[in-house]
Amino acid sequence: MKRYFNCLILLAVFSFAGCGYKEDVKKIDLSKIEGPSDSIQLPVTLKIGIIPEQDIRKMAERYGPLAEYLSKTLNLKVELVYLDSYGQACGKFINKELDAAFFGSFSYALTRTKVGIEPVARPDYQGTSVYRGLIIVRSDSNIRNIAGMKGKRLALVNQATYAGYLFPLYYFRSGGINNPDSYFSKITFTGSHDKAIFALLRNEADVACPKDLVYQRIIKDNPDLEKKFVILFTSNAVPSNTLCVDKELDPKLKKKLKEALLNLKKDPAAKGVLESLGGATGFVETRDADYRYLYETLRALNIGLNTYLYYRRPDMGLGSAPDEAESK
Repeated sequence: MKRYFNCLILLAVFSFAGCGYKEDVKKIDLSKIEGPSDSIQLPVTLKIGIIPEQDIRKMAERYGPLAEYLSKTLNLKVELVYLDSYGQACGKFINKELDAAFFGSFSYALTRTKVGIEPVARPDYQGTSVYRGLIIVRSDSNIRNIAGMKGKRLALVNQATYAGYLFPLYYFRSGGINNPDSYFSKITFTGSHDKAIFALLRNEADVACPKDLVYQRIIKDNPDLEKKFVILFTSNAVPSNTLCVDKELDPKLKKKLKEALLNLKKDPAAKGVLESLGGATGFVETRDADYRYLYETLRALNIGLNTYLYYRRPDMGLGSAPDEAESK
């Protein structure tokens, strides 16, 4: 009898639990369950390298507004990566650490040969979108030609620059100076064009080789300095710093980026962006054929880009070469 009573109790408990469970059950239509949507996209960051043309604060003021504009226009995060050297731009593309960068002409040619990049567009300044290398001296010096430079101190920029290395090397060899290391008493690589100019101004160098665009910006900000310098020689023109992208960058993004740059001059909201870029009036499309003078200079100097060591220490002269490990 007791066993029968216990069975009745258990049956009641299970029946109660079952009824409660059935009341909480919600029917699910399995035919309406959706899998992961293909339209969901992860946040995208476009990393753009900035070569050390001037002091990093100047470069941030110059390119910061453009990065903000592109972020809004392309609907993605644009991150500026300020590089320590011109050669570092090439290295970061090799290591897939950048999606794009503003390249000088020589660093563009180096990176294009070693890893593959594509030029997109460059700033235009009222019809001028090129720059030239300069060889300048102080006006109070007696240097007025290449003969007067013998035994003097030379300030260059970096071995991956056209104005701050390639053009001076071409100029000296054209003048019969095949070994600049022995012709000058000291050769210094300053790392940026403005530092080369200031080294000359502070009497830390007797001859400097900057690009004309940086020279003009400094003179514009400090008009009294113009009378302190004499421009002895000027190179042929090559494209100004051009935004180049990784050849594997998504074609749709590449197209949108190019359109955004070329349409800057049509957008009233971009006026401040162009002003920050030194008073640019817009961007112009850039092609590899625009670098004709650069390639001619490389051929004249018999420089092969495939084996060129783009990383060099600042204490090395024109004829010096770093260890192989530094070029990787």
